Amino acid sequence: MEKLSYEKFLVYLRQFQNKIQKEFNEDLKNFHLSSTYLGIIMMLYDHPEGYSMSDLSRLTSVDNALMTRNIKELEKIDYIYRNRENESQRKYHICLTEKGQKVAGELKNIIEKRQQDFLKLFSKEEQALLEQAMNIVIQKFITTIKEGEK
Repeated sequence: MEKLSYEKFLVYLRQFQNKIQKEFNEDLKNFHLSSTYLGIIMMLYDHPEGYSMSDLSRLTSVDNALMTRNIKELEKIDYIYRNRENESQRKYHICLTEKGQKVAGELKNIIEKRQQDFLKLFSKEEQALLEQAMNIVIQKFITTIKEGEK
């Protein structure tokens, strides 16, 4: 097997991302969403007490201005709300509504199905190697982000 250059890796990674995004956008049409909102909704699904706007921006790597627009759009379709309980009027957490929780559960199922379809391309041994490699990449990435925040 030919050694993959970093430049080619980046090109393939971008093509892979585009393919996945296109597939998810098709899946998400029924929910009146695009893949832009997927990260926000899934972050909130895994963290029911919500996040501040700045934490959500940081965690999803979306700048504050775009996050504000995304939050407004998700509020319009009743998927999220701003929880001001136990906080000052200026501070709040973004949380999923009941409708948003239901949609997030359905999206999680779609993501899992897409993942299973993707993994079918690989043998069990290759799946184990892929999982191991991805865990290493993710940990290194998280470490790099945390170091950049200091």
